[in-house]
Amino acid sequence: MPSKNEDSSEKQDIEKVREYVGDILADPIVNKLLSSSNITSIQFETLLINFLLDEGAGKPVKYKIKGFLRAPSKKRRFRGPLKTKGVTRGAFRRVLGQACANVIKSIYSLVLLGYVGILDSPSLHTYLDMSNIISNYMEQMELSYGKDQSQEKKTALKILEKNLLDMIQKYADPFFLAGRSE
Repeated sequence: MPSKNEDSSEKQDIEKVREYVGDILADPIVNKLLSSSNITSIQFETLLINFLLDEGAGKPVKYKIKGFLRAPSKKRRFRGPLKTKGVTRGAFRRVLGQACANVIKSIYSLVLLGYVGILDSPSLHTYLDMSNIISNYMEQMELSYGKDQSQEKKTALKILEKNLLDMIQKYADPFFLAGRSE
């Protein structure tokens, strides 16, 4: 039987994960990318919870606990103490399966487009560069989540955010134009 101290520590860990997931979901770059991706916000949240908990614990965490972290309503707010019972482990696993299937389809789509030459090797470098810029942005945001920022840092992050969104739009434009009917 877990001691009262272990139970309190587990609740604090759960609260930290919930707060971190909330910070990620509030990120404007994440919102822009998510709105144009093929996974839903609920699927994305589920993926985050699944991988963050397992990685943080160093071992698989029970789906019951993961489901507890997932917000059950359409209002995706995590601020404040735990006030929700989350979703069932079955619902969590079902959405996780859907999210993983969508991610796998995206990977196959990129490989397919590269194979037939639509995304040839020189073109892929720009996407890899964009990925590195996004990683840098996420590292900067991770350092600043929940902390007071100087106005200078806030301005620099806003500029990086705008440049990143412009770059994403630039490389996505040929596909948007090809999909429009005349």
